[in-house]
Amino acid sequence: MIDRVDEDFRRIRSPFEGTLVRLRAVEENDLRPIHDMFNTPQVQRTLAITWPQPQAGTRDWWEGMRRNPDTAAFAIETLAGELVGECSLEDIHAPSRRAVLGIWIGQAYWDRGFGTDAVRTLCRFGILEMNLQRIALVVYDLNPRAVRAYGKVGFREEGRHRRGMFVDGRYVDVISMGLLAEDLVEE
Repeated sequence: MIDRVDEDFRRIRSPFEGTLVRLRAVEENDLRPIHDMFNTPQVQRTLAITWPQPQAGTRDWWEGMRRNPDTAAFAIETLAGELVGECSLEDIHAPSRRAVLGIWIGQAYWDRGFGTDAVRTLCRFGILEMNLQRIALVVYDLNPRAVRAYGKVGFREEGRHRRGMFVDGRYVDVISMGLLAEDLVEE
């Protein structure tokens, strides 16, 4: 009987594991690699934060995120254990069962499916484990890679803020996207 129980547990996938990545808590020893991957112009140009942070700024972010009851932030690592980025559900509002998704992937790990898998895993966790009904996000139109990844998971464009942000010396549109629980696309 014990062998059968062990076999059943092996078949159940962790809610934090996708096909390419695993989500886990951000640990103190992650701060230096997160700082180094995040503080590049290529990564920051797709985010609302557009200036370099000192190492102390990265620590402040981590400590603030850990204290915030309306945020669930995760390190993204490959199944082999290599840190590739960070993702979060923020502004979690339990009464209306909604949250806002944030994600970034280090440039060395782009175009390998890690972002799509992390978004899918995070949304699955939010919907199945946190009982969320809606997950929203915003993305700049200069980031078609992210727009495609979000679409693969089931996000739909819900609006566009024309010239909503100034990036690289020009205005870009900010696209609002949303995912309802029934729209989640599993692989």
